[in-house]
Amino acid sequence: MELVDNTVVRTAVAAFAAQPNQKTALEVLRSCMFGDLLLDTTGSDVPTAEGFTAGSRLQFRRGTGPDGKAALFAFTRNKEIARLYPPATPTMSMVNPATGVLDFAKSQQNAWLYIDPAGPTCAVSAAEIDFALRNPNNEALKSATVDLAAGRVDRRAVIDLLRQDGPLLLGVDETSQPGKMAFRTTAMPDGSPGLFAFTSAPEVVAYNPADAVMASTTTKVIDIVRQDGYDGLVINPSGPYVAVTLAELDD
Repeated sequence: MELVDNTVVRTAVAAFAAQPNQKTALEVLRSCMFGDLLLDTTGSDVPTAEGFTAGSRLQFRRGTGPDGKAALFAFTRNKEIARLYPPATPTMSMVNPATGVLDFAKSQQNAWLYIDPAGPTCAVSAAEIDFALRNPNNEALKSATVDLAAGRVDRRAVIDLLRQDGPLLLGVDETSQPGKMAFRTTAMPDGSPGLFAFTSAPEVVAYNPADAVMASTTTKVIDIVRQDGYDGLVINPSGPYVAVTLAELDD
């Protein structure tokens, strides 16, 4: 089993710690919309090969946030958990999807989620978590764009996911022209018109914090591309981005 080492989240957290602002905070939030994180379960009963038995004690490491309210701790790798304990202390952890950790923090009514609390760290607020979770999230497509940039998959993996009817979001510009709303658009690599599309709400506001989020589906967005004369989509422009032409989708 491959050990969790979420370098994407850890890098975003380090950038926030070095320069705390809205941009770096949104980078942390969008990095938590895919991949895995760890919860510290040190002190819990040890599970068997079949999992935890009835009556087992399971505890999660918690603390307090900057305002003194309850915070759940999450970690990008086991090394970050070990830093909270004296050397050679046996620790335990539980692997969870990062979005599952966000949901758990919300369900437990924590005011904060602290990521790698030994530092560099970032505290994600309950309001930010609620914003991220109340909108659709296409985690599979986000993961595919990251894997494509890293050379782990080819473009076909991204195109196949776009052909499935999954969630996809659009950024809506409500400020450029008073009284009018417009989708956020761009130019494709060949200069033809393209439509920005996003896999999660944090991706939308990470690109432009002033934009509104419009929830849609891959099928509906591709229909907009065809009907409104766009030549393709640019997915997650804050990166790693993927430009997919309408010709590729129709191939």
